[in-house]
Amino acid sequence: MSAIIAFFIFIFILALLYPSKAVRAMIMRKRLLAPAEGERVKRKGILESAAPAVTAGMTLLNFRISHERREEMAGRLQRAGYEEKMSVDHFYTFKVLCSLGAAAYFVLLGVASEPLMYLLALIAPLLAFGLPDFWLKQRIRVRQEKIRRELPYILNSISILCDAGMNLFASIREVADTKDGELPKELERVIKQAGMGVSQVKALENMSMRCQVDEVSRFVSAVTQTIERGSGGVTAVLRQQAAEVWEARKKKAQQLGEQASIKLFFPLVLLAFPALAIFILGPVAINLLEFLRG
Repeated sequence: MSAIIAFFIFIFILALLYPSKAVRAMIMRKRLLAPAEGERVKRKGILESAAPAVTAGMTLLNFRISHERREEMAGRLQRAGYEEKMSVDHFYTFKVLCSLGAAAYFVLLGVASEPLMYLLALIAPLLAFGLPDFWLKQRIRVRQEKIRRELPYILNSISILCDAGMNLFASIREVADTKDGELPKELERVIKQAGMGVSQVKALENMSMRCQVDEVSRFVSAVTQTIERGSGGVTAVLRQQAAEVWEARKKKAQQLGEQASIKLFFPLVLLAFPALAIFILGPVAINLLEFLRG
């Protein structure tokens, strides 16, 4: 009888403390943020499986991501080329899983070896939570560098096709279909947006926003101004942009060469100079010792 009374008391207390508002807010948020069928991110695996649970936990803990922060993170994922592979919720799930993994790792080390690891189990999740941000920053930098390297070749190809009689977007479509790399993928998205009714100028500006590369921004600015004035001078603008990009590429190569010579100076001094000094001064030192002894 006492067990039944305790059970009903437990149910009563649970009903009083049940976070109904938080659960309703979680359900409403899930409905509002649910992507349309054609807009679902192409992501499978642990992030897709764990994202609903992590999102529900963040809602219950009243941890909200502001609209500005969500827009900023979506822009970073876009610049890294992960817009169609990872959503903002997936990225925060990645951060939470890194924190939980770090905590579990040091807890296991504490059980197996020293209790000091339990203290690290409290600190490591904070560091692991920021690790995906560092990874994303590196991905953005690598992708932007790839786009800079690909841009001169792409501009040359487009200008040659325009010289052959093709219009601008037909040339862009041909280059996007025949070339591989990050920039051809962006050009392919430009063609798709233009095919869906977006204006050519807006499609190119969207590419500039996704890339966030100065050379691409200058190219888009020059081309869009020419398109707005009339497409007659696009070929000349493309040739000019290609020449400027190649010149910038040469200057960048010269700067990297100068930096490499400076970076090699200290290893050369620390490694080659001692050996050279021993080779030159060694016989002199031996003769000096023999002279002093004799």
